[in-house]
This record gives sequence, structure tokens and C-alpha cells, in this order.
Amino acid sequence: MNTAAKILLENAQKYKDEIRFQIPVEDGFQAVLWDEYLDKTRSIALYLNHIGVTRDDKVAVYSGTCVEWVYAGFAAQASQGVLVPVYHSNTKDQVHYVLEHSDAKVVFVQKVYLQNVLDSLQKLPLIQKVVCIDGDFDHPLVVSLNDVYEQGAQLHLQKPSLFHDLVHAIQKDDIASMIYTSGTTGQPKGVLLSHENVVDNGEDWLTVLEDQIPQERVDLLWLPLSHIFGWGEIGLGNTLNFTTWFVNPKNVLSLMPDRKPTVFMSVPAYWEKLYIQAQDKARDGSDPLANLLELTGGRLQFCLSGGAGLKREVKDFFLKAGMFIVEGYGLTEASPTLTMNSRHDYDFDSVGKPFPRVEVKLLEDGEIVAKGSNIFKGYYKNQQASLDAVDTDGYLLTGDLGEFTSDGFLKIIGRKKDIIVTAGGKNISPQLIEQHYADDPLIEHLVLYGNEKKYLVAMVTLRKDGVISFARENDISFESYDQLAQSMQIRDQIQNKVDQVNGTLSSYETAKSFFVFPQSLSVEAGHITPSLKIKRNQIHKDFFDEFEGLY
Repeated sequence: MNTAAKILLENAQKYKDEIRFQIPVEDGFQAVLWDEYLDKTRSIALYLNHIGVTRDDKVAVYSGTCVEWVYAGFAAQASQGVLVPVYHSNTKDQVHYVLEHSDAKVVFVQKVYLQNVLDSLQKLPLIQKVVCIDGDFDHPLVVSLNDVYEQGAQLHLQKPSLFHDLVHAIQKDDIASMIYTSGTTGQPKGVLLSHENVVDNGEDWLTVLEDQIPQERVDLLWLPLSHIFGWGEIGLGNTLNFTTWFVNPKNVLSLMPDRKPTVFMSVPAYWEKLYIQAQDKARDGSDPLANLLELTGGRLQFCLSGGAGLKREVKDFFLKAGMFIVEGYGLTEASPTLTMNSRHDYDFDSVGKPFPRVEVKLLEDGEIVAKGSNIFKGYYKNQQASLDAVDTDGYLLTGDLGEFTSDGFLKIIGRKKDIIVTAGGKNISPQLIEQHYADDPLIEHLVLYGNEKKYLVAMVTLRKDGVISFARENDISFESYDQLAQSMQIRDQIQNKVDQVNGTLSSYETAKSFFVFPQSLSVEAGHITPSLKIKRNQIHKDFFDEFEGLY
């Protein structure tokens, strides 16, 4: 069978003198040919093999999006190891958890994040090497990537066939990646994806969409490679010979008119920005559709939006300009895609039809479940969660609620699972964040909101006794409790707590603003269960105007 490493090896030989990447340097961009891509990936893989990385050994990559991430990621898999992405914006504690729980043996890390790893080394006895991908550092376990290249090149000279042999020895059931994803409760879970999972999903992807990708394939990559969406973009580029420009979230849209991509993959927030910019520019009397073509470089033909739902009006606008935005549905546990719209067969109010190798159905309560060769192999070191993730017939329980149209398109109608997905495609477990407020003397509940929004906001309910006690202790006069609950003094105390909690979180997990609801949540109003668990969907529905008013 095919594997990502085998595709890289074969296509690097086929296209060796063609440009695969354009990477940022001080005075612009520098081309990386397929031949160099293979050479550096092979050197890293041979080094890993030399220091003892073999089947099922975990190799972590902790870095922002850069070409070295790609080299290290495919080298980890080519050496028969398991790639463990670590999101670069994770807190130090989150990084430590992933490295410890995954049993990582080697870590590739950018120098800016190196100290986060070194601070945890005493508690990470399994780590044998830390590879600094962009510099040197004086530490007995740290080696520079340049040294790795040199050692790997020597190993290739000594045994020229070894890399080929390693790649071709990979079995379909071997684990390719372990991607950590947030659940509704507890710590993140390591999703085990086999080479078969990933390749079969990729082949389905090509069956449905390859004929819609133009022959000239130029893309701008800004997505985090630690997310399966960004990693999938690299894999697609390896398969179809993209010229990929490495850009960043801040400059990607400004570079579009100059780089003129034919392919662009993004979360909804960026498609919405382009839509707004085209409309705003039309205030001078220009045609908004012509503005959109100018903003995107005029050659954009294949557009993919993922991570969260995109507004219908944006999709309609792009289509009028001749650009069809592909949208689908999936999750990391599905490697990741279950359904997809296609230019030949679409319904913009849906997430498309199931992939050829995927069977999707609805349970009696409307939950979407799926079965296929793309469904993951379980959660690492979490047998109970693995069992809970599938039903007795072997279907993956997505936690999402859906319905099928008469034409067979799947529509998402709600969430059974307690997850917020932002417009930036971030999966957030609100319970984990809300727990930080559980012991506050003034706050009874803090309920987060932000599905398909750019950031989170919150509703705060108060502990009446605590608020009154605080007022008396601080000589705050008040005529009624409701007046006190809405006072600036109480609001300031809540803001201090929110700021304190925000300081412990990643930026996308923070609550940017809040409103205060002075009454307690009740079972009678349908806002909490008899066991005092909040009913998030009902709260979001009943306080919709208040939440929306914070944006």
C-alpha cells in the first residue's frame, strides 16, 4: 500500500528539479527543490533510525509552521516512528503533558520554545534527544538540526539503500501519527491514526476533488502543521506537486495579490475577511466581485474551508466570482474527513455527502456516526475513552447531531458533545476552562460561548451570599441585590478573576468579555440538570441576544 513517506520518496525522484517550497528568508523567499526536500527528510530519518527510533517510538515536533516542521514530520514517519505534533501556542503545562503522556523519545523544537522543553526534562526520562531546528544550544541532550543533517548524510553514504528499505517496510496498521485533541472533560487525548487511516482518507479526497484542482498548483500555507488540516495540505501538495509558499497568519492575505495562488485552504475567518474587504472596497463604486478577484490574485480556483462552518452568504459571493468554496465535515478521529461538498454535487446548506469509503448514518437521537477504514485506532493509553468512542457496531460516535436531505446531503443541526469550535477552527473544551472559576467566592457559574466566532465570550452568574458578604466587607452600599450584582465594584472583581484565569490559558481559550446574569441558574428554567450540570445549548438559546451583544 501507499504511505505518505512512500509518496514523498517517489514524487521527489519524479520531480526532483522542480520547486516544492518557497520559504521566507531575510530578503524575500528562497526556493526549495524536491531533491533538497527529500535529502533533508532522508537525513533526519536516518539519524532517527541511528539513535534507535523504530516502530511505535514517538517523535514530537513543537514548532510554528515552517519547512523544518515538514522535514521532521515526514522523517519521523519514514523512520517507522510515530509523529506527535505539539501545538506551538500550548502553555508550558500543556506541552509537558503531551510530551510525558505520549512517551516521546525525541523532540524537534524551535529555539523560542526550547526552554519549555528543557524545564520539563527531569520529569521526562524517556526523551533521548532534543533537536533545535533553528540554532545551537549548549546542553547534553540538545543537538542542532544542522548536525542532524550532517550525520544523516554520512549514514546515507554508508548505506544508500537504508532509507528506501525503511520506507517500504512500513505496514498499513503501523501508527503514523498521534494527534492530541481536546475532549469535553479531562486532559487532551492522543488520537492514534494508522498509515491506512490517513492514506485511505486521502485517496477518497482525491476521488471526490482532484479534478477540481487546477493543473498549475500554487498554494499559500499558513495553517498550523500541528493540526490535521495544515498537515493534510502538505500531504496533498506532496501527492499533486504543489508549489507551496510558507507564509504566516498576519501576511497571508496581503501576499495573495502578488503570489497569485491557485489553491487556498483556510479556516472560515479568512474567507470572511476577504468577503468583507471586497465589500468595503466597493464603497468607492467599484464592483465587489472584481475587488475579490484583485484581493485573491485573480487565479484562485480551488478553495477549501475547514475547521468550522462558513456563512452561506460568503460561499454564494465567492461562487458569483467564479470561486467555489469546498466545505465538508469530519474530526481528527476520522483522519479527518467524513463528508464533502463537490463543485459537481453540492448543497451549501449542508456539509456534503459521505466519502466513498465512509459509511455515515444517524442514531435514533440524531447523532452522526461513521464507519470506514479511515476511523482511528483508539486513544493512546486510554482504553475506556477508546471504548466509549465507538458503539457496539463499531461506528465512531461523533457527538454531533445531523439530518440528511432528500438528496443525501448531511446537515449539522447541533452538538451533542460539549465542544466549542471557533471561526479559527480551534476545538475548545469549555468545561476545562470553566472549572477554573469553580472555587471563586463571587462566581457561581461562568458559561462560555463562541461557536464559529472569532473569540470566546461568557455569561457569569453570581453566588448571592458571596456577593453580599463582599459588599459588606468592603463598605459597598446598595439598595437592592440586583443593583449590587450589576455594580462596577462587583464587575471589577469578576474582571480580575477573568484576567487571572486568562493568563493561564492559550489566547484562543480566553474570554474576551462577559455579561452578568444576577439570578442563579435553575433546574426549573432548564439551565441546569438535577445533578447541577449546566445545559449549555439551552443557556446559549435563552441568552442568545446577550451573548451576541458582546461581539
